Amino acid sequence: MRKDNTEISVTELKRLLIELRDKRPDICVRYRLVGEMWKQNFLRVILVSERGAVLNDEKASTTFIIPDLSNIMQFEIDCRFQGFQPYYHYGLSPLLKEI
Repeated sequence: MRKDNTEISVTELKRLLIELRDKRPDICVRYRLVGEMWKQNFLRVILVSERGAVLNDEKASTTFIIPDLSNIMQFEIDCRFQGFQPYYHYGLSPLLKEI
């Protein structure tokens, strides 16, 4: 459940990543881990596991492994999808970080 449409749970993020991978592989995501800066480029979703994900930076020919999605502090997508707006910074709620 979203709190004022800016924060989502880890479960909702996981569901979003799976839907992007399966239904809209043309939409990419960019994220910021706790204590780190934003990834420079938008990344294509390659794999979503029980707790993590694998994303590909096609511009830099680099793959990023996120072992635990709850370490993501914020994310954005590059195209509108369902209720998510492009280039809008969504956060993971600390109260909703269960998987």
